[in-house]
Amino acid sequence: MVQVLFDSSFLMSVVEHPTTWFEDIVGLVGKVKPAVLGCTVDELKRMAQKQLKKSRTAALALEFAKDFTIEKSGKGKVDDEIVSHALATKCTVATLDRELVRTLKARHVRVLGLKGGRVAEL
Repeated sequence: MVQVLFDSSFLMSVVEHPTTWFEDIVGLVGKVKPAVLGCTVDELKRMAQKQLKKSRTAALALEFAKDFTIEKSGKGKVDDEIVSHALATKCTVATLDRELVRTLKARHVRVLGLKGGRVAEL
């Protein structure tokens, strides 16, 4: 079973634009253990509380991820915590954040994103 760590950008995107994302991921990596970091949950909670256009999307993303494994994280920046967790656990990361993708790929972490509405390895 492969742990796939989701960041807020990926979760919010699949909430806004429903896709066959889960089936796509299973097709790419096999049996999946979906996970989020505690700091990602906190980030989504902060976004959901603000009076912004994306507040509703963040709230839906939180609901969407409620059955995922929540992994502990440190006190660093969310992206740094994602990189640290991915390196420590050898998990795959699902993100749409270009800078995070670059950082992860430079460290040889498997990264999944969306291309043309479908999940693809980046």
